[in-house]
Amino acid sequence: MLRIFNRALLAATALCACTFSYAQDGLMISEAKVRQFLPAASSSVGYFTLENNSERERTLKAVELESLGRVEIHTHEHSDGMMKMRKLDSLTIGANSRIVLQPGGLHLMLFSPQQALSVDQTLKMTLIFADGERVNGQARVFSLIEKEQKRDSGSEHQHHHN
Repeated sequence: MLRIFNRALLAATALCACTFSYAQDGLMISEAKVRQFLPAASSSVGYFTLENNSERERTLKAVELESLGRVEIHTHEHSDGMMKMRKLDSLTIGANSRIVLQPGGLHLMLFSPQQALSVDQTLKMTLIFADGERVNGQARVFSLIEKEQKRDSGSEHQHHHN
């Protein structure tokens, strides 16, 4: 009886993990999230981790997010003693490597919401690669308040799976 319970628990755990990670053809999206638009703001940000567990380099050309009119890939750079944001036309992910889009580095800029986004809402996300490949996943909407509360409590951290 205990063995059956353990197998059921393992299966349920695997199902839960799938809601947070999406894998396809050696590519895995995890920790995808977008910040709720602030009142009167015309832009917001998004983050995720992308693992390329294949033997070939991939080039990310675009990201689409449900309910958003435009999504751009951006990076932060230090230039003349200033931190500047720059739009990228593409993002290359080497074979057997990982990139992390996070605050202060690579990230998504989100524009033109077609409707208000609610905290904990999930949005369909599609990554589009230079060869036409499309990888689907989901991103969770979070609030700036949630982020600040986690930072204040010291509980915000990243999980990296190799």
